[in-house]
Amino acid sequence: MAEPAAAGPKGEILDFGMVAGRRLDTPPDTGQSALEPIRAMEKPRYIERTDRIEARLCRNFGITVKLSAPPPFRMPHRVEVRVLHPKLTRPDGKESAETRFPSFVVDGVSHVGFTFDHDWEMVPGPWTMIVSSRGEELARKDFTVTVAPPGTSNSDCGVV
Repeated sequence: MAEPAAAGPKGEILDFGMVAGRRLDTPPDTGQSALEPIRAMEKPRYIERTDRIEARLCRNFGITVKLSAPPPFRMPHRVEVRVLHPKLTRPDGKESAETRFPSFVVDGVSHVGFTFDHDWEMVPGPWTMIVSSRGEELARKDFTVTVAPPGTSNSDCGVV
């Protein structure tokens, strides 16, 4: 009788919600599939633990995932991230309902997220962040994105 296959790397969501941090101007990384280039964030900190995100320009939200790799597996250096979202349409007509990018793993932890940089990205509905390694899903978090109430600002740009 064959023994069951050993489980590979595992992921645990340590935190999620709205995030503050310094976004870096990084060159486009290979492995991106997005309507706009993905920018890394330095020293992310969670300012509100929530899965309901009000879409505002410059608002960041995401998850932090702790990875573990039992022997004989090795800790991945990078994970693949998929953000499933309602269809986004750029002003030039290009559309996408999925954003893909790699994320580095540092000391067994990876932060992944999304920032509303443009009005056309602020689409309400279900958004899902999926973290995978070598095709195996490690973590998944569902968010509900809403729009700002009428008469309120739709921007967090410049807010500390």
